[in-house]
Amino acid sequence: MKRKWGDNRMESYANKDHFSVLIPDGESDFALSVLRCLSQIKGLSLYVLSNDPCARIRFSRHLTQFFSQKGGENDEGRLAAILYAVKQTGADVILPVDQRTIRLLSVEGGTLSQLTAIAPVPDTEAFDIAENKWLLAEFLKKNAIPCPPTILYQTDQEFDQRLSAIPFPVLIKPVQGKAGKGIKLFDNPSALLKFFDEYVGSEEFIVQSFIRGYDIDCSVLCQEGKLLAYTIQKGFMEGPRPFSPPGGVEFLYDIGTYDIIRVLVAALKWTGIANFDLRYDEQDKQVKMIEMNPRFWSSLLGSLIAGVNFPYLAYLAGLKVNLPKVEYQPIRFIKRNAAIKILTQRFLGKNTDLDFDSTDIGFWLRDPFPEVIGSCLRVYRNVMQGCT
Repeated sequence: MKRKWGDNRMESYANKDHFSVLIPDGESDFALSVLRCLSQIKGLSLYVLSNDPCARIRFSRHLTQFFSQKGGENDEGRLAAILYAVKQTGADVILPVDQRTIRLLSVEGGTLSQLTAIAPVPDTEAFDIAENKWLLAEFLKKNAIPCPPTILYQTDQEFDQRLSAIPFPVLIKPVQGKAGKGIKLFDNPSALLKFFDEYVGSEEFIVQSFIRGYDIDCSVLCQEGKLLAYTIQKGFMEGPRPFSPPGGVEFLYDIGTYDIIRVLVAALKWTGIANFDLRYDEQDKQVKMIEMNPRFWSSLLGSLIAGVNFPYLAYLAGLKVNLPKVEYQPIRFIKRNAAIKILTQRFLGKNTDLDFDSTDIGFWLRDPFPEVIGSCLRVYRNVMQGCT
């Protein structure tokens, strides 16, 4: 039988005792959490490429080597920088973190795969559906996956008619927004139409019925529509801004959420990591799909503490080796800033009814320089911008 090109690579991997990963988008807000997850694996060299020479990840003690992208900010420049970093490091796996680079590798992965392995990334068409809230809403409706009524805002005469067909209150969301930015709540059509009449930007919006209930999320690693690993988490503490990710999450098992995610990733034939926002509808007594983030997520270290190291599993999947069986524990995880506030209140003798099992404070204490130096650089940049 004719040997495949990858056979030689797999044989060389089998004989290696040391491996390495390249994170090609170290400027991402999620890159440092990915690095800290990978740092739990002994003997794994960690390389980072960033288009920001002062990215906070550069100052991590877990980093083996940092590369600053030179040249343009476009995809062609990023691809050339990744190729250079791979040749310099001999990295065994490229592990993209955020949406732009994940899509780039979905399109251009063939070029890079001649040099090294790539962690699983989705088909480009599936990625574009996942990233665009309107395309995803249409996909959910077409595949009979429970979701709230959703329309696309358009400046035509039929918009008022379409708007009258969906229940209020409603949320408006940027079609390609993230982290809750740009989301607004409207109780009635007149307030919504007034907002759009006065809006002067060029951003596209969806209008989506607001579900009375609670948020529940699911994070996954998939291969061609099959779930390889997942965690389900429910927020129990609000985030710093309305509609932003929660400050604390409780990891739990929920069959309704699992069933929707299993059907959706199969319908999309999804490959790679993703984070799903869902909401339990108290009126219909069921979980409904809201939106999808085709990237890593803010509670990633919580998933790690609960028992699932998603970056490491994605790295192993890139090497095409069998993944270990993983299960997560039902724990309560709270982010560092919120945990410090609660612990300070307790130290001062103030009562707080927020209990939690774990936090990411330990990761910060063992690796403080990214936050410390990063904060100083942000202040310096703001001062310099104010002086110009």
